[in-house]
Amino acid sequence: MNATPRVTLTEVADMTPEQLAVYEKFQSNLTRALLLTKNSAAAHLALGGTFTVGLLSLLDREVVVLRVAALRDSEFERLLHYPLAKKAGLDDAEIKAIEEGIHDQLPPARAALVRYVTDCMVDHRASEEAYFALREHYSQNEIAEITHLAGHSAMTAMYLTSLDIPLDESVASWGRLTEVGDAARG
Repeated sequence: MNATPRVTLTEVADMTPEQLAVYEKFQSNLTRALLLTKNSAAAHLALGGTFTVGLLSLLDREVVVLRVAALRDSEFERLLHYPLAKKAGLDDAEIKAIEEGIHDQLPPARAALVRYVTDCMVDHRASEEAYFALREHYSQNEIAEITHLAGHSAMTAMYLTSLDIPLDESVASWGRLTEVGDAARG
């Protein structure tokens, strides 16, 4: 990633009251970059927030996001999600195995999850083998959420890397992210 973004990020001092309401819920360069769009910043963040209260455990969510971040070369997403992965109980060896797709170093359910996400990202469609291996460990609803989360993470990674959005100096707080949905609907 270049040291200079390809776009000029929205400055906090220049934000409209509506933009500021979105930014205050998730203060990061991602939000500042999303605010360059006309109306999708709150919706994008709200969608991300839905995964924090969805069907998947914190650990499973972080496995999905870390694998996508590795495959999409998104240091920004890795920076945001590495502490959450540690909080979920993953150690550095497991995180490395997830990021590098080393299946034989992971428990069977986690290995199936990494294979499935890899197929989705690399082939843009999970193979039958990957789907049915994952189905041994997850319900169809959980697999739907895994697929949606992988796609959302890939979209976020593409947005950030394509525009060379710089890393935040500190990790943004996820604490109020689920509130963005209320603001987007309000």
